[in-house]
Amino acid sequence: MEILLNILAMTAMAASVIGWLWITVMAFSEGEILWGLGCLIISPLCLIYGFLNYQELKIPVLMLTIGFIARLGVGAIAFATT
Repeated sequence: MEILLNILAMTAMAASVIGWLWITVMAFSEGEILWGLGCLIISPLCLIYGFLNYQELKIPVLMLTIGFIARLGVGAIAFATT
């Protein structure tokens, strides 16, 4: 069970990081330097920027959100089993 939780946690973390990087790169590539720097420094700004540009960034926003929710779920399960 512990190995499965570790694999799920690593997968959720990878999805979150990929979504975060994707949104940050898109912010920089669209010429919005302040949004890009904000996403690098303060990661919750990625969600705000992603929701503001949801038509272009559906996939990374979903990756970031699902990864975060999955990490919360894994943490709750791990806490409940100890």
